[in-house]
Amino acid sequence: MAAAAAISAPPGPPRLALHLPPSPSSPASSLPMRALPALRRRLRPLTTAVHAVKQDAAVWTPAPVSAVGAATADGSIFHVAVDLSDAADIAESYTSPGQYLQIRVPSGAGEEIKPAFMAVASPPGTGARFEFLVKSVPGTTAERLCGLRDGDVVELGAVMGKGFPLDRITPPDAAQTVLIFAAGTGISTIRSLVEFGFGANERADVRLYYGARSLKTMAYQV
Repeated sequence: MAAAAAISAPPGPPRLALHLPPSPSSPASSLPMRALPALRRRLRPLTTAVHAVKQDAAVWTPAPVSAVGAATADGSIFHVAVDLSDAADIAESYTSPGQYLQIRVPSGAGEEIKPAFMAVASPPGTGARFEFLVKSVPGTTAERLCGLRDGDVVELGAVMGKGFPLDRITPPDAAQTVLIFAAGTGISTIRSLVEFGFGANERADVRLYYGARSLKTMAYQV
């Protein structure tokens, strides 16, 4: 029987959930359950401090928007493309479908809108341009991105994440059947995966299951 693999992209910030059984040698498996709350209390301040340092140390790179347009028939989701001609280091650091970054729109005095995490919808190695699939949500960076015009400037953080673990389905003979799942804007990472190729033409059975509320909210039809 041919091996099968499943790849999924939930809506919202990109993430890939891998459910693995706990290792018998794992230190956590030997801890009594009553000890876990105490450990959490001790670790929380440290986690918060590290997160704050990372935020303060973030490096933002300005880049102009090169295109903005509707990605769905009802206009609730937009294509946003960013020109990276002057940010080659960011373009080169994008090496695997499923990676993402933070993006923000410069604000005026007194404004403070949190950066948004966005998955890159274009495949790696396609030149100095990142494409994003953005759902407009009132009062957020996403809404401001959807309202930009060509030439407006955004700021990009570093590319993050390892992307999809394609080594687990490589070579193609290791997984002749690949099932791909996405819902809503989660299709953005899947688009980068599909266009990247991952040896799809060398596999016997590759299927995409894409869920949306209606055909009008299904991206990449217009």
